[in-house]
Amino acid sequence: MGELLRVEGLSKHFGGLKAINGLDLTLEEGETLGIIGPNGAGKTTLFNVICGVLKPTAGKVVLDGEEIQGLPSYKIAHRGVARTFQISKPLKDISIVDNVVASLGIHEYTGIRSLLRNSHKRETVDKALEILERTGLLEFKDKLAREVSLGYLRRLEIARALATNPRLIMLDEPCAGLSNFAINEVIDLVMQLKSEGKSIVLIEHNLPISMKVSDRITVLNYGQKIAEGIPEDIRNNPQVIEAYLGEDDDIA
Repeated sequence: MGELLRVEGLSKHFGGLKAINGLDLTLEEGETLGIIGPNGAGKTTLFNVICGVLKPTAGKVVLDGEEIQGLPSYKIAHRGVARTFQISKPLKDISIVDNVVASLGIHEYTGIRSLLRNSHKRETVDKALEILERTGLLEFKDKLAREVSLGYLRRLEIARALATNPRLIMLDEPCAGLSNFAINEVIDLVMQLKSEGKSIVLIEHNLPISMKVSDRITVLNYGQKIAEGIPEDIRNNPQVIEAYLGEDDDIA
């Protein structure tokens, strides 16, 4: 076990708006780090910079000792960073299993010919089915992605992330907009990944969920870190409570 991810002096400015401003954080291998903060705190911008969607204004993102800031998203994905989105983005007109098959090819498909040749090998399909079983989606394998509910799509996002065999899984509000039943299913899945020793960074606006699944929590406000620690310390931190005043969430 050791440090997997380090963000050092990271800033992302949009004109005069400092979405992230001089941020430092670390993630140990096998750790689940929660990123919380009120709306506009810079959480998703942080994910976008780490994953290569945005280039930082300043600072470093170091993955397993190698700087990755500014690399394109596909190169960062090839280095083992998988990310889910607040808005699920499946391939809607193909089956659940084929969505996972497509993701399995991130390290293998170099073009349309290799896609057609390798995507439905028995070994590839078996891997996809195994991932669907792990994520509770096996019974829906033949349904088109557009035919299943949001809760299943959120689990499909995680299944597709797992298919890339990631070193780091980044989950952007996986429970947003879900029913209590679907939320519990996603929580159970995240806890399962934790038990497997996966390294996870989690944005979750629902504070009780963050408190439950995170080993450690970093709190952002206006692009800066205002607190960091174990969930119990964060729950009782006056700065965190003040930052969330006026929000609908219950910090307890």
